[in-house]
Amino acid sequence: MNDILLAIRTSSTSVNSILLAIPYVANIWLGTLFWTMGNIGCVGNLIVFRSKTFNNQAYTVYLLAETISDFFLVNLVLLTRILEKGFGMSIRSGYDYLCKIRQFSTYYFYVTSFTFFSMATIDRILSTQRSNGLRKWSNRVSLAYKLVFVMTILWLLILCHRLFIYKIQDGDCAPQFLIYDIIDNYAEAILMEICPLIIVFILVYFLRRSLRTVLQRQANTIASSSLSPSNPNKRSQLQQIDSQLTRMLMFHSIVAIISFVPYACQIFYSHITENWPKTPLQKAIEKISSQVTHIFAYLFFVSSFYASMTCNRGFRREIKRKFQFNKVRPSNMLVTHINTNG
Repeated sequence: MNDILLAIRTSSTSVNSILLAIPYVANIWLGTLFWTMGNIGCVGNLIVFRSKTFNNQAYTVYLLAETISDFFLVNLVLLTRILEKGFGMSIRSGYDYLCKIRQFSTYYFYVTSFTFFSMATIDRILSTQRSNGLRKWSNRVSLAYKLVFVMTILWLLILCHRLFIYKIQDGDCAPQFLIYDIIDNYAEAILMEICPLIIVFILVYFLRRSLRTVLQRQANTIASSSLSPSNPNKRSQLQQIDSQLTRMLMFHSIVAIISFVPYACQIFYSHITENWPKTPLQKAIEKISSQVTHIFAYLFFVSSFYASMTCNRGFRREIKRKFQFNKVRPSNMLVTHINTNG
């Protein structure tokens, strides 16, 4: 036993050096993976959501706006994090305008992306309500454009102060007032972790109810169609589309929980134990946990395309159609085929 303890002590230096290198490796490899996934997903979403099959739906307006926010988040925030935390490049500390833009973008595109996702989910929830008064608020394309514009400007007005507060000081990108740095840590925990988690749990609850409603309507439609042959199939097909959209948004909501919960726990742990005495080994392990959970928080923002591919057959068909250059088919026939097959 003593020999084992002695071996552990003698090898602690090399183990710690390996532990200290893990955050850099995680930022490079995991960050680059998410950056690649995010860009591919944004391009895929833009291709599908701008197609004739999807471009006349309110939820598509919200998801398209979410995709644009995700694109800037991935290529402004995540990319600079990979370069700084992974490759050790001093980007924000070298250029004052990059410092300001990055600190503003971290919050702005994060909250706008989540806001538009929430709006798309609420639109789907409203579309399955029994009340005509609630259902009439769903799938209103003109209203969707107005809400996207309003929320884009609203969050800009709320967060634009970060463009003026942050600047390069002593070679570091930091706020001009020390008190803001303290407030910012708690604002990040509340605005970017606690509130999204609460909203996601609420949306998942109502999405589950909506999915049950859609499935029940499908069963009723099938039963009534067997008794009444004159019943059209169009209603059943629309219900199948609603079911797939609801599943897709629920899948994305679960991804949000997986992404946000570890990082939220890490933030609260860091605040609670900030003044606790810690060994170098504990600090190294906590740094690994902090960096990995921070990178993993981007999973939600790079997974929209893959959630759609997993749960929406119409989305998959549209992607296949875009890349099947050797098969030329009339667009109107193809749109009809996609709509009738969900």
